[in-house]
Amino acid sequence: MTGPEARKALCYRLGAAAVLAVVAAMGLVASTGPGRAWLHRVDSGWLGERAMDSLARLRSAEDWSGAQPLRPGQDYTWLKAGAAPLRIAHALGDAGLPTANTLGAMRAAYQAGLRVFEVDLVLEGGELHCQHDPGPQPGIARDGCTFGALLGVLPADAWLVLDLKTDFSGTGQQVVERLKAHADARRVVFQLYRPEDFARFNGWQREIALPGPIVTAYLAHRRVDHVAFHVARSGVRAFTLPLQRLPALHERPAGMAVLVHPVHDCGAWASAGAAQVDGLYTRASLRCGSPLAAGAS
Repeated sequence: MTGPEARKALCYRLGAAAVLAVVAAMGLVASTGPGRAWLHRVDSGWLGERAMDSLARLRSAEDWSGAQPLRPGQDYTWLKAGAAPLRIAHALGDAGLPTANTLGAMRAAYQAGLRVFEVDLVLEGGELHCQHDPGPQPGIARDGCTFGALLGVLPADAWLVLDLKTDFSGTGQQVVERLKAHADARRVVFQLYRPEDFARFNGWQREIALPGPIVTAYLAHRRVDHVAFHVARSGVRAFTLPLQRLPALHERPAGMAVLVHPVHDCGAWASAGAAQVDGLYTRASLRCGSPLAAGAS
């Protein structure tokens, strides 16, 4: 073996050893807490999430290569709803605040110039409520925000992005049934979370004219390069991932917008700008010193 080949083989063995070490540590450390968070940062920043990916392949059948392709001609007009990068009003513009997911937050975000509004929805008692979690929500403002109420006040030049917090299939079907009676389903954007969601979404698109969806890596345990590659292959043009997982995305598929969350402070704003993302989920009130550069996709 020549000198360069020997060095390459050594680097490979060292890399594999590092992955195995982090896999072992992640298996031993509690599922939450600073220790595991630190290991995730190491895995994301240095190993491209290969340790997470190895654990996922051992523990589950999650495989994005089996995601059903979307129908051709997906409508992604909503990606151009405003200046680049796209600012998405997180929780209708007040994420993390008592007024999150309220009609008032959406009105304020619209006045601030945002045109794409992400809302958390839970299905309870047959109603689609605007809230982050099921059950009672003490300390959270209420102003009658439901999916139906949102559709009734959504401006003609705006879109809704849905973050379904209860069962994807059942909650999504309720959304579709409501949209069948609504004039413009093309302004309601679904987020898909798992490979099996593609088949369900394709069925909904046969019922109503929905725009092209987002795929989010929020619940994905495979490495983001694996997810992004197969998501793009399936015809998706919008990919969302948590900001802390962005360093692990080494290959951005051509023609696919990369969106990140959460961007609730100027530190996160600067990180998103340095990475040249195509869009971000942010608070409508956030104002930082430097404008974000347009995305690279």
